[in-house]
Amino acid sequence: MTNPNLMIRVAQPAEVSAALELVLTGLAPTARGPLVETLASQPVAPLGLFDGLMVAVDGEELVAAAWVQPSPGRAAAYWPPEWRGARPADAEPVESQLAAAAMARADEARVTMAQTLFETPSDPRITPLAGSGFRRIARLAYLGRAVSQIMPRPAGADRVEFASYTDTDHGRLKRLLQRTYIDSLDCPGLEGFRDLDDLLTSYRATGRYDPTNWLFLRSRGEDAGVLILAEHPDADQVELVYMGAVPEARGRGLGAILVAEAIEVAEGLGSDQLMVAVDEANAPAWRVYEKAGFAPWARREVYVRPRGGVA
Repeated sequence: MTNPNLMIRVAQPAEVSAALELVLTGLAPTARGPLVETLASQPVAPLGLFDGLMVAVDGEELVAAAWVQPSPGRAAAYWPPEWRGARPADAEPVESQLAAAAMARADEARVTMAQTLFETPSDPRITPLAGSGFRRIARLAYLGRAVSQIMPRPAGADRVEFASYTDTDHGRLKRLLQRTYIDSLDCPGLEGFRDLDDLLTSYRATGRYDPTNWLFLRSRGEDAGVLILAEHPDADQVELVYMGAVPEARGRGLGAILVAEAIEVAEGLGSDQLMVAVDEANAPAWRVYEKAGFAPWARREVYVRPRGGVA
């Protein structure tokens, strides 16, 4: 787009509602309206919620918008550009500028990782991201199962024990998580993108945090795995945020045991559904979830960007 009058800038306070309506176009109207109303009522502050809400303006007309939405743990979600009307054929330069401007704001705010999702790998808004340092990390499948669905007790479940996390276990949990990441097949390449304390902050901000739903799995007298669950009461769902086993404990069927425990916890909370996102390339995890009765309901291409755009 070669329009010399086009300006890329942060949305002004009077433009916030319209820009949010535009950038959240992909959401269902029933979800978008209340969310926009809630977000637009929050104050705009330096490096605040809307400091990364970028707009392309032609004179007085807002023609496109993108948003880097901050989240706990020095992370952010990037909502790619949406256009008022059809996406123009020469949209790519403007989309590149919007992404660059949004990521500059993220870097200024010391965001360590930005993430964006696309329904298909052919989305034309992917190409303009390359100049801002985004790279594809995985294709995620979002899976769910009814909690009421019966799952046979996995073999070996009576030979392990679970213990809930407490505030005194912070160091223990960090050490265990670090070990479960070794040679992980779930979104490989993310190692080092985020500090573990930041990651745990983001986990705590997922759904309703309850440390009793963060579990250590002990096998043969040692910590062998971890299970982190988050309840979403408004949706009658429990999210399996993370599960993993240390390398030396893999191959013992601990994945099925962890999933069975997650189902039991969800049932105890009175939730209808247990949800999880898994890297489609992680064949062992996929087999565990499939055998446990999970079914996919959505898929997304995941692109991430570290601070400064350099891994």
